[in-house]
Amino acid sequence: MNRKLLDPFEPEYPEAIEACLDDEYAVKCAYSHNGSLLATARSDGYCYIWDMDTLNVMRRLEHGEASLSGLSWSRSGRYILTYDEVGLCILWDLKTVSIAARVEFDSAISSARVHPRNSHQFIVCPTREAPCLVTVSAIPQTEPTISPICISAEGVDQKSKAAAGTCCCFAKKGIYAFFGTSKGQVHAVHVDTQAVVCSTKLSSSGVNTISRNPRGTDIVTNSSDRILRVCQVVLPEDQKESTLARPEPSIVVTTKIQDIVNRVHWIQAVFSASGDYIVSGIEHKAEHNMYIWDKFSGSLVKMLTGPNELLEDFAVHPLRPIYASISTFGIIYLWTRVPQQNWNAFAPGFRELEENVDFIEPEDQFDRRVAMPDGMVVDCAEDRILREKRAANAAVEGDMDADVDITDNDPLFSDSDSDTEDGDFLLPVVVDCDENLLPPALAPTCESVAKIAAAAAADAAAAVTEEGVAGSLGETIVESI
Repeated sequence: MNRKLLDPFEPEYPEAIEACLDDEYAVKCAYSHNGSLLATARSDGYCYIWDMDTLNVMRRLEHGEASLSGLSWSRSGRYILTYDEVGLCILWDLKTVSIAARVEFDSAISSARVHPRNSHQFIVCPTREAPCLVTVSAIPQTEPTISPICISAEGVDQKSKAAAGTCCCFAKKGIYAFFGTSKGQVHAVHVDTQAVVCSTKLSSSGVNTISRNPRGTDIVTNSSDRILRVCQVVLPEDQKESTLARPEPSIVVTTKIQDIVNRVHWIQAVFSASGDYIVSGIEHKAEHNMYIWDKFSGSLVKMLTGPNELLEDFAVHPLRPIYASISTFGIIYLWTRVPQQNWNAFAPGFRELEENVDFIEPEDQFDRRVAMPDGMVVDCAEDRILREKRAANAAVEGDMDADVDITDNDPLFSDSDSDTEDGDFLLPVVVDCDENLLPPALAPTCESVAKIAAAAAADAAAAVTEEGVAGSLGETIVESI
């Protein structure tokens, strides 16, 4: 995909369903960092990796027998984290199709995310335990390091689960992590020191999901009170002022979004690719609708209406206006925009006709015109001027050195303020051939070996005989001469 050839004025939300993928047990989905792969978590314990160019399954990862609760991609796309309802987390290495880390918890996992800068580090939110930071060692056959994160001074309350995180996500650079609780609080924790930097209470209802803006510093939360909240986060890494003028770290609610008429529950809320819109999906038994809201005003911009099926989950493409949604029947719908053919953008003189028009050729249309070797048709008077210009340009360009820039990276494929870039990872293609179509492999037997030896001896004897005949003929010819 060449991003520079796309329409820069294209709206950032899709219009209709373009394709459907049949995944019978899919319940969750997520795009990779560059949007070339789509991973689906299934209720039968498998994770499928789909190629968005061919729309085929490239990998099948067997997590376990329990239903998967979700998944998370690494920034490079080489690692993917899967977690289930019984407390098992597995970090997969797609390059070798092996397990890089395996961690078990005592309770179900509500949310987990991979570090955006360190693929061997991720955070986990068990339902009845404190959130944990898991660090995978680079040494093989070494157990991962699990560090509990205390987001409350009172500890974990088994009855109210006040200190247990319900959802989590990393900040843009991974220096901070955000945790939502069942008491409606959002905590910002420093990953290295594991200290709570700032906290805020959004409401008395629990925070179900939390997501960060890929192009900014704000976050969006989905609470049980059916209100989506956009929060502006001020942290030390984002402040450019001096130490004296630097404000305190804070999380402030800037916009509240809700459906006042229907008062529906939201499955989740995420940012669009540019970060200017909020995409949310409703939780209704007979509707497959997604709402697109303006982040600043909170007004409804677009509503995507799908089939009469329950919406399980959805994912937003990180670069293009493409959405992927999963229905209760395991069908993955790919939403995109219908391309509009605007020929006037390529030929300003092009005129669209509503009906056929008879063309009347003018008498002097092809008079005084010359066809150039490159296909251009010019007047005789302009022919001489055009040749002189070409000769002058060729003389000037002959003295100039060609400057070819092949290092122009598209900023949309990486964070704007990233310090380091991960190496590009391409998922290798595995050819899956049916063994029944292959010819059976024959094991060598004593009879077959004897036949091969006899044939080799016969070939050798024939070669010796030919050499003897050739020698005798040569001697006869010499004697006759």
